[in-house]
Amino acid sequence: MTRWSPNNPVNQYICKRIRKRRIELGINQTDLAHNIEVSYQQLQKYEAGKNTPSGAKIWLIACYLDVPITYFYPPTVVGVPY
Repeated sequence: MTRWSPNNPVNQYICKRIRKRRIELGINQTDLAHNIEVSYQQLQKYEAGKNTPSGAKIWLIACYLDVPITYFYPPTVVGVPY
């Protein structure tokens, strides 16, 4: 089993997409953090790629940012790792 790593490209992709969508919608970090029930500091860590949100938290983020949950994941190609 692979351990979580902040340098994992999928984790980095997820974190970048959270920030990208938040900015597209003009939502500040404080408002998003409040609406997904995390601290401002925790959201900063998500966006910086220092922590990756859980699957349930990604679902909440997707709901609030009005995108499908798949928005946060890179496309997959069978047999080819990201």
